[in-house]
Amino acid sequence: MKKFKNTSEIEPYDGIIGQQRAEKAMQFGLKMNNPAYNIYVSGNCGSGRITYTIKAIESQQIDESKIKDWCYVYNFKDPRKPIAIDFPAGEGSEFKTYMEDLIECLTEEINDAFENEEYELTKNKLLQTYEFEKEKLLKNIRDYGKEKGFKLKSSSSSFIFIPIDDNYEDEISAEEFCKTKKELEEMAIQVLYKLKSLEERVKQVVIETENQIGKLVVEPYIEAARKKYSDNKKVIEYLDALEENIIESIYYFYLDEDDLKDKYDKDYALKYEVNLFVSNDNFSKIIVENDPRPSNLFGRVEYEYHNGNLKTDFTKIIPGAFHKANGGYVILYVDQLLRYANTWELLKKTLKTKQIDIEGQGFINPMPIPCDLKIILIGSKYLYNLIYNYDPEFMKYFKVFVDFDDEMDKTEENEDAISRFISYQCNKNNYKHLTYDAVTKVINQSMKMVEDKNKLSTNFNKLMDMIDEGNLYAKMDGSKYIEKRHIDRAILAKKNRIDKIEEKIDESYKNENTLIDIEGKQVGVINGLSVLSTGEHTFGKPSRITVATACGNRGIVNIEREVKMSGSIHNKGVLILEGYLAENFAQEFPLSLNAYICFEQNYGGVDGDSASSAELYALLSSLSNLAIKQNIAVTGSINQKGQIQVVGGIPKKIEGFYYCCKHKGLTGEQGVIIPAKNEDNLVLCEEVEEAIKNKKFHIYKVNKVEEAMEILTDEKFNIIKELSIKKLRKYSEYKK
Repeated sequence: MKKFKNTSEIEPYDGIIGQQRAEKAMQFGLKMNNPAYNIYVSGNCGSGRITYTIKAIESQQIDESKIKDWCYVYNFKDPRKPIAIDFPAGEGSEFKTYMEDLIECLTEEINDAFENEEYELTKNKLLQTYEFEKEKLLKNIRDYGKEKGFKLKSSSSSFIFIPIDDNYEDEISAEEFCKTKKELEEMAIQVLYKLKSLEERVKQVVIETENQIGKLVVEPYIEAARKKYSDNKKVIEYLDALEENIIESIYYFYLDEDDLKDKYDKDYALKYEVNLFVSNDNFSKIIVENDPRPSNLFGRVEYEYHNGNLKTDFTKIIPGAFHKANGGYVILYVDQLLRYANTWELLKKTLKTKQIDIEGQGFINPMPIPCDLKIILIGSKYLYNLIYNYDPEFMKYFKVFVDFDDEMDKTEENEDAISRFISYQCNKNNYKHLTYDAVTKVINQSMKMVEDKNKLSTNFNKLMDMIDEGNLYAKMDGSKYIEKRHIDRAILAKKNRIDKIEEKIDESYKNENTLIDIEGKQVGVINGLSVLSTGEHTFGKPSRITVATACGNRGIVNIEREVKMSGSIHNKGVLILEGYLAENFAQEFPLSLNAYICFEQNYGGVDGDSASSAELYALLSSLSNLAIKQNIAVTGSINQKGQIQVVGGIPKKIEGFYYCCKHKGLTGEQGVIIPAKNEDNLVLCEEVEEAIKNKKFHIYKVNKVEEAMEILTDEKFNIIKELSIKKLRKYSEYKK
């Protein structure tokens, strides 16, 4: 890292660091103009994957022709299927306003036309003609009835004839009375038919007259609208249907609200409204949807209760994120997406059909809108593999995998980039700047996070946590800059907030509730090392491993396995021990052995093979009857050839044993045996490094079982092997 006094002196940088593979994949995915090349971004939280994704999208040029406004309008042919009409961005609101003004003007013009004196005269003349003809027909039948001795009583739908003289029935025969009444009733039916026909003719003439007037008023306005939107076929089709409907329903425009029959009639104007569904006056090409339930992605239809029933219409169609981002990008979090059972299937359906369907629950079924966007999924590698393995269609629609690494090479270039990133964050958050030593400490902590001398962590959130907290302590001290001591204090304070379990375990070692010896020698007893995680805190601890051997034929008995407290990897490690023993100790006679291996005071289960070397050393100690030093703890896995293999968690394990020894009493003789190939993982805290430097604590690096056994017993391995074979031969002879 280049030298500087503090980060205010260096050029700030807010880009991505150490993710060249991910950057190339992202640029490829964004440039690939193919609907199947959607993107899955994988990486740990804090790696900058979301920030980088958004910045990468913002740097892309958007095809303006893809950005459209969308309106839903009434479908006069099928009201259950509202029509979607697209416009260039910004013109949807103009269309809505234009149509509102158009309907308002038409309403005024139609009212004026029907309040015109000429129209009233024409209408009254028609009605007078109707009344004259009606009265003429009624007079004829009334006069005829009178001649026959009957008077006419009429209602709106029927005629009744009753005798004029109460004694009329007595004056004529019953037969003649019935005949006369029947004749009059038949005449009445004919008159009613003629009246009905006359009424229909008059109504038709009135309607035709109204339609002619309506056409004269409406046609110029609609024609002007056609000219304005002549290049939009869907608008023209809508205007044609609108014109026809207005003319057919012209009376809606001039009747008073009280004259309208029911609520449906009163809502007649609703069908002439425009639902400005998506307006891109200020288009946002990126939408991050944090709650990807189907309605939030694909839109919905809202409902209201009316007289105990659900009611809706096309004005209640609400857009989803896919509609709003159409022509751009939608970012979704996979863990959130999978919480909703049918969202994933609807997402695939949208990508397959290339259109966005809105579920209307049977009331209305809005016309789908074409889908033209790129979807970016943000999730873990675990979820990527899960979907990949369980859904064969996944790779059909998400062909680009952007994999953010959780570590990067420890190069001067990357260290300088981190320094510049810290400078940017200090400026952005108005923090005090860091001194060179403070930045060095942050970088060392980054190295410690990945437990590798040659790597740095890409979890910038955790690095920023140190700086956030260091800034607080610098303020409390009244310091001009964030210094190394402030970062140290932040690291220690955080550890103290979350290490209660570790402290309890250390306390159990100190008061000997958990038995661990860190001095002396014992046969068949060794200190293994393991790593525990409690939420955010991970730490190492020693565990006593014991082995008891006897004559028998069960082989190596894993006590944890017998009681179902060990995992499959640990079980595999124990079986490898049998392979090692067979090859190295049973070439001249069969193994006749019962060897019981146990993790003492283990109540939570065990897994992993990092203790397999320690188990073998304890087993060889028991067979050779040579005691093992208790001041040395061991980690490392073995193969059947006796090679010591790398394991994880080396720094935590070493520090765990160091602090155990510190609590029980450091003697200067304690240490840890690790695989030689784990040397690059020796990223230890300053206290442990200082102890090793001053030879108060020791690290032993081994490649083979032989090297470790000689360190643990102070005996040559050929002697250990000879003594072990001697006991195994004796066991074999006992079995004969």
